[in-house]
Amino acid sequence: MQLFSSENPSRSKDHSERTEGIQSGEKRAGYDGGGSLRLAFAVLLVELLVHILGEARLLPDFIHGILPRTAAGAPGILFAPFLHANWEHLFSNAVPLFLSIWGVSYLYRPVRWMVLIAGMLLPGLGVWFWDDPHIHLGASGWIYALLAFLFWSGIVRRNPRPIALSLIIVFLYGGMIWRMLPLEEGISWQSHLLGGGAGLFLALLFYRVPVPDPFRQEAFVDDEEVDESVEIDETEQDFHVLTSEESEDWSFQRQRPDRDQRS
Repeated sequence: MQLFSSENPSRSKDHSERTEGIQSGEKRAGYDGGGSLRLAFAVLLVELLVHILGEARLLPDFIHGILPRTAAGAPGILFAPFLHANWEHLFSNAVPLFLSIWGVSYLYRPVRWMVLIAGMLLPGLGVWFWDDPHIHLGASGWIYALLAFLFWSGIVRRNPRPIALSLIIVFLYGGMIWRMLPLEEGISWQSHLLGGGAGLFLALLFYRVPVPDPFRQEAFVDDEEVDESVEIDETEQDFHVLTSEESEDWSFQRQRPDRDQRS
């Protein structure tokens, strides 16, 4: 067994690469729970501001819901998810929208932007092609798309976490399955049905994209807490980071080579 001090350039390089590798691995995983929460809060804030402006009659004329198969109704594909008929409509969508955006952003970070944007636009695009004379608005189609993505992506990836999250949101939302059918007046069941189909499509489209598990415990090295003295076992190529007390004791032992060395 041989002891190397922190002054050894090759050891310092190995230690630096090891530390940077662990930290860069965490960056590549990119799981920032706070970032996902901020994104979900930001979307809700936009929803709230748009509704306040709409109630005050301050929205431009081109911002309106989807009127199928009309050129004037096409901009609604983009704007409809941020428009609501009244405060009750907005509040009923707020919690499931927040949770579904957070879930997709946190659990599927490598594809989150594509899923969030496509999940917002695809249901509206389908509604626009649907032969229906009514104006469609609200975030429910977007919610259905994200929840369907979480559920079916969990199925094809054999990951129970997104399945559980989607089922919890469905339970909180209530009656989601029946709202995909034309059973109630004033409900855009087309948006719900097409949103569910869009979520399934996106789950199959991206299921081969590698997605790290944010719940997997990653090793973390804090440079401020790691002493620079490392003990290397040349026979087993094993590294042992010395504590501050061990490092001081080792420095004393270096001055007395006749003492027994123990790791």
